[in-house]
Amino acid sequence: MCHGFNNTQLLLRLIVTYAQSSTKPHVHLARIEGSISADERALLTRISSENELVATLLPVQSVGVQGDCRSYSYVVGISSDGKPAWSDLISLAKLLPKICHNINRVVYIFGSAIREPVVDITPTFLTSGVLSTLRQADYVAMRVLTAHRLASTISQMPVILIPVHFDRDPLQRLPSCQRSVVIRTFITSDFMTGIPATPGKQITEKALQEMVTAIEAVPNVSRVLYDLTAKPPGTTEWE
Repeated sequence: MCHGFNNTQLLLRLIVTYAQSSTKPHVHLARIEGSISADERALLTRISSENELVATLLPVQSVGVQGDCRSYSYVVGISSDGKPAWSDLISLAKLLPKICHNINRVVYIFGSAIREPVVDITPTFLTSGVLSTLRQADYVAMRVLTAHRLASTISQMPVILIPVHFDRDPLQRLPSCQRSVVIRTFITSDFMTGIPATPGKQITEKALQEMVTAIEAVPNVSRVLYDLTAKPPGTTEWE
Protein backbone atom coordinates (compact mmCIF):
# COMPACT_ATOMS: atom_id res chain seq x y z
CA MET A 1 0.00 0.00 0.00
CA CYS A 2 1.20 3.51 -0.77
CA HIS A 3 1.97 6.17 1.82
CA GLY A 4 -1.38 7.90 1.31
CA PHE A 5 -3.56 4.84 1.99
CA ASN A 6 -4.42 5.76 5.59
CA ASN A 7 -4.99 9.42 4.75
CA THR A 8 -7.35 8.44 1.94
CA GLN A 9 -9.27 6.15 4.29
CA LEU A 10 -9.70 9.06 6.72
CA LEU A 11 -10.83 11.35 3.91
CA LEU A 12 -13.40 8.77 2.77
CA ARG A 13 -14.89 8.60 6.25
CA LEU A 14 -15.32 12.36 6.27
CA ILE A 15 -16.99 12.25 2.85
CA VAL A 16 -19.62 9.63 3.68
CA THR A 17 -20.43 11.46 6.94
CA TYR A 18 -20.14 14.91 5.38
CA ALA A 19 -23.42 16.25 6.75
CA GLN A 20 -22.07 15.72 10.27
CA SER A 21 -18.32 16.13 9.74
CA SER A 22 -18.68 19.46 7.90
CA THR A 23 -19.97 21.11 11.09
CA LYS A 24 -16.59 20.65 12.78
CA PRO A 25 -13.22 22.04 11.66
CA HIS A 26 -10.96 19.52 9.95
CA VAL A 27 -7.94 19.88 7.70
CA HIS A 28 -9.46 17.63 5.00
CA LEU A 29 -12.70 19.61 4.68
CA ALA A 30 -11.03 22.20 2.47
CA ARG A 31 -10.01 19.46 0.08
CA ILE A 32 -13.56 18.11 -0.10
CA GLU A 33 -15.15 21.50 -0.60
CA GLY A 34 -12.51 22.64 -3.08
CA SER A 35 -12.97 19.56 -5.29
CA ILE A 36 -16.71 19.73 -5.93
CA SER A 37 -19.23 22.43 -6.80
CA ALA A 38 -21.78 24.00 -4.48
CA ASP A 39 -24.53 21.86 -6.01
CA GLU A 40 -22.42 18.74 -5.52
CA ARG A 41 -21.76 19.69 -1.89
CA ALA A 42 -25.49 20.04 -1.37
CA LEU A 43 -26.00 16.62 -2.95
CA LEU A 44 -23.31 15.10 -0.73
CA THR A 45 -24.90 16.69 2.33
CA ARG A 46 -28.26 15.15 1.49
CA ILE A 47 -26.84 11.70 0.69
CA SER A 48 -24.76 11.58 3.85
CA SER A 49 -27.64 12.77 6.04
CA GLU A 50 -30.16 10.28 4.64
CA ASN A 51 -27.87 7.24 4.43
CA GLU A 52 -25.65 5.69 7.11
CA LEU A 53 -22.76 4.58 4.95
CA VAL A 54 -19.34 3.11 5.66
CA ALA A 55 -16.46 3.63 3.22
CA THR A 56 -13.66 1.08 3.17
CA LEU A 57 -10.56 1.57 1.05
CA LEU A 58 -9.61 -1.80 -0.40
CA PRO A 59 -5.96 -2.89 -0.71
CA VAL A 60 -6.32 -3.57 -4.44
CA GLN A 61 -5.91 -1.36 -7.47
CA SER A 62 -7.74 -1.47 -10.79
CA VAL A 63 -7.01 0.17 -14.10
CA GLY A 64 -8.86 3.39 -14.83
CA VAL A 65 -9.09 6.05 -17.51
CA GLN A 66 -7.64 9.52 -16.98
CA GLY A 67 -7.74 11.59 -20.16
CA ASP A 68 -6.13 9.52 -22.89
CA CYS A 69 -4.10 7.46 -20.43
CA ARG A 70 -4.64 4.44 -18.22
CA SER A 71 -3.57 4.35 -14.62
CA TYR A 72 -3.95 2.10 -11.59
CA SER A 73 -5.75 3.44 -8.53
CA TYR A 74 -7.50 2.13 -5.44
CA VAL A 75 -11.01 0.76 -5.14
CA VAL A 76 -13.35 1.99 -2.41
CA GLY A 77 -16.15 -0.17 -1.04
CA ILE A 78 -19.37 1.34 0.31
CA SER A 79 -21.44 -0.68 2.77
CA SER A 80 -24.42 -0.17 5.03
CA ASP A 81 -26.67 -1.97 7.48
CA GLY A 82 -29.70 -0.51 5.71
CA LYS A 83 -31.24 -1.08 2.30
CA PRO A 84 -29.12 0.50 -0.44
CA ALA A 85 -30.48 3.68 -2.04
CA TRP A 86 -29.10 2.90 -5.48
CA SER A 87 -29.55 6.30 -7.10
CA ASP A 88 -27.71 7.93 -4.20
CA LEU A 89 -24.92 5.36 -4.41
CA ILE A 90 -24.50 5.98 -8.15
CA SER A 91 -24.27 9.72 -7.44
CA LEU A 92 -21.75 9.15 -4.66
CA ALA A 93 -19.66 7.01 -7.00
CA LYS A 94 -19.34 10.01 -9.30
CA LEU A 95 -18.29 12.34 -6.50
CA LEU A 96 -15.66 10.19 -4.77
CA PRO A 97 -13.06 10.10 -7.61
CA LYS A 98 -13.39 13.88 -7.97
CA ILE A 99 -12.29 14.32 -4.37
CA CYS A 100 -9.90 11.37 -4.01
CA HIS A 101 -7.71 11.32 -7.09
CA ASN A 102 -6.09 8.01 -6.14
CA ILE A 103 -9.48 6.25 -6.47
CA ASN A 104 -10.95 5.26 -9.82
CA ARG A 105 -13.57 2.69 -8.86
CA VAL A 106 -16.42 2.54 -6.35
CA VAL A 107 -18.28 -0.63 -5.40
CA TYR A 108 -21.17 -1.48 -3.11
CA ILE A 109 -20.55 -4.35 -0.70
CA PHE A 110 -23.59 -6.52 -0.05
CA GLY A 111 -24.30 -7.65 3.49
CA SER A 112 -23.84 -5.77 6.73
CA ALA A 113 -21.62 -2.73 7.04
CA ILE A 114 -17.88 -3.41 7.03
CA ARG A 115 -16.62 -2.54 10.51
CA GLU A 116 -13.00 -3.69 10.29
CA PRO A 117 -10.36 -2.30 7.92
CA VAL A 118 -8.99 -4.56 5.21
CA VAL A 119 -5.23 -4.15 4.93
CA ASP A 120 -4.03 -7.37 3.30
CA ILE A 121 -5.00 -9.66 0.45
CA THR A 122 -5.39 -13.36 -0.18
CA PRO A 123 -2.40 -14.71 -2.16
CA THR A 124 -3.92 -15.59 -5.53
CA PHE A 125 -2.53 -17.43 -8.52
CA LEU A 126 -4.11 -18.98 -11.64
CA THR A 127 -4.64 -22.36 -10.03
CA SER A 128 -7.44 -24.74 -10.88
CA GLY A 129 -9.20 -23.94 -7.61
CA VAL A 130 -9.16 -20.18 -8.16
CA LEU A 131 -10.34 -20.54 -11.75
CA SER A 132 -13.10 -22.91 -10.66
CA THR A 133 -14.41 -20.35 -8.16
CA LEU A 134 -14.47 -17.65 -10.83
CA ARG A 135 -16.15 -19.90 -13.39
CA GLN A 136 -18.86 -20.92 -10.91
CA ALA A 137 -19.56 -17.31 -9.96
CA ASP A 138 -19.69 -16.24 -13.60
CA TYR A 139 -21.98 -19.14 -14.53
CA VAL A 140 -24.59 -18.52 -11.83
CA ALA A 141 -24.60 -14.76 -12.48
CA MET A 142 -25.08 -15.20 -16.23
CA ARG A 143 -27.80 -17.76 -15.63
CA VAL A 144 -29.79 -15.20 -13.63
CA LEU A 145 -29.15 -12.52 -16.26
CA THR A 146 -30.52 -14.80 -18.97
CA ALA A 147 -33.49 -15.96 -16.89
CA HIS A 148 -34.60 -12.35 -16.37
CA ARG A 149 -34.08 -11.52 -20.08
CA LEU A 150 -31.62 -8.75 -19.33
CA ALA A 151 -28.98 -9.69 -21.88
CA SER A 152 -30.31 -7.15 -24.39
CA THR A 153 -30.29 -4.36 -21.78
CA ILE A 154 -26.85 -5.00 -20.29
CA SER A 155 -24.11 -4.49 -22.90
CA GLN A 156 -21.57 -6.51 -20.94
CA MET A 157 -21.35 -8.05 -17.46
CA PRO A 158 -17.88 -9.12 -16.42
CA VAL A 159 -17.69 -11.07 -13.15
CA ILE A 160 -14.44 -10.40 -11.29
CA LEU A 161 -12.71 -12.32 -8.52
CA ILE A 162 -10.68 -10.10 -6.19
CA PRO A 163 -8.29 -11.30 -3.43
CA VAL A 164 -10.15 -9.59 -0.58
CA HIS A 165 -11.37 -11.44 2.53
CA PHE A 166 -13.80 -9.38 4.64
CA ASP A 167 -15.19 -9.92 8.14
CA ARG A 168 -12.00 -10.87 9.96
CA ASP A 169 -11.47 -9.69 13.50
CA PRO A 170 -7.99 -8.09 13.56
CA LEU A 171 -7.54 -9.14 17.20
CA GLN A 172 -7.75 -12.79 16.18
CA ARG A 173 -5.20 -12.28 13.39
CA LEU A 174 -7.01 -14.65 11.06
CA PRO A 175 -5.22 -15.15 7.73
CA SER A 176 -6.76 -13.83 4.51
CA CYS A 177 -7.86 -16.98 2.69
CA GLN A 178 -11.13 -16.19 0.90
CA ARG A 179 -11.87 -14.01 -2.12
CA SER A 180 -14.75 -11.77 -3.12
CA VAL A 181 -16.73 -11.43 -6.34
CA VAL A 182 -17.60 -8.20 -8.16
CA ILE A 183 -20.57 -7.91 -10.52
CA ARG A 184 -19.78 -5.31 -13.19
CA THR A 185 -22.81 -4.38 -15.29
CA PHE A 186 -22.04 -2.02 -18.15
CA ILE A 187 -24.35 -0.16 -20.51
CA THR A 188 -22.87 1.54 -23.57
CA SER A 189 -23.38 2.24 -27.24
CA ASP A 190 -19.73 2.39 -28.25
CA PHE A 191 -17.64 1.05 -25.30
CA MET A 192 -15.70 4.33 -25.24
CA THR A 193 -17.91 5.57 -22.41
CA GLY A 194 -20.63 3.87 -20.41
CA ILE A 195 -22.55 3.59 -17.16
CA PRO A 196 -23.35 0.85 -14.66
CA ALA A 197 -26.91 -0.48 -14.58
CA THR A 198 -28.84 1.15 -11.76
CA PRO A 199 -30.75 -1.47 -9.75
CA GLY A 200 -34.45 -0.74 -9.95
CA LYS A 201 -34.02 0.81 -13.40
CA GLN A 202 -31.94 -1.02 -16.03
CA ILE A 203 -31.71 -4.14 -13.86
CA THR A 204 -34.37 -5.24 -11.41
CA GLU A 205 -33.47 -5.44 -7.75
CA LYS A 206 -34.93 -8.95 -7.72
CA ALA A 207 -32.56 -10.12 -10.44
CA LEU A 208 -29.56 -8.55 -8.74
CA GLN A 209 -30.43 -10.11 -5.38
CA GLU A 210 -30.78 -13.51 -7.06
CA MET A 211 -27.29 -13.08 -8.51
CA VAL A 212 -25.89 -12.13 -5.12
CA THR A 213 -27.54 -15.09 -3.39
CA ALA A 214 -26.32 -17.52 -6.05
CA ILE A 215 -22.75 -16.22 -5.91
CA GLU A 216 -22.70 -16.28 -2.10
CA ALA A 217 -23.41 -20.00 -2.31
CA VAL A 218 -20.15 -20.58 -4.22
CA PRO A 219 -17.54 -22.03 -1.82
CA ASN A 220 -14.83 -19.72 -0.46
CA VAL A 221 -16.56 -16.48 -1.48
CA SER A 222 -16.27 -13.84 1.25
CA ARG A 223 -18.58 -11.10 -0.07
CA VAL A 224 -20.33 -10.02 -3.26
CA LEU A 225 -19.78 -6.48 -4.56
CA TYR A 226 -21.52 -4.37 -7.21
CA ASP A 227 -19.51 -1.96 -9.36
CA LEU A 228 -21.05 1.54 -9.35
CA THR A 229 -18.42 3.15 -11.58
CA ALA A 230 -19.02 4.84 -14.91
CA LYS A 231 -16.44 4.94 -17.72
CA PRO A 232 -14.51 7.16 -17.19
CA PRO A 233 -13.02 7.03 -14.56
CA GLY A 234 -13.25 3.22 -14.53
CA THR A 235 -12.76 0.94 -17.51
CA THR A 236 -15.33 -1.49 -18.85
CA GLU A 237 -13.57 -4.45 -17.26
CA TRP A 238 -11.10 -4.81 -14.41
CA GLU A 239 -7.35 -5.34 -14.74
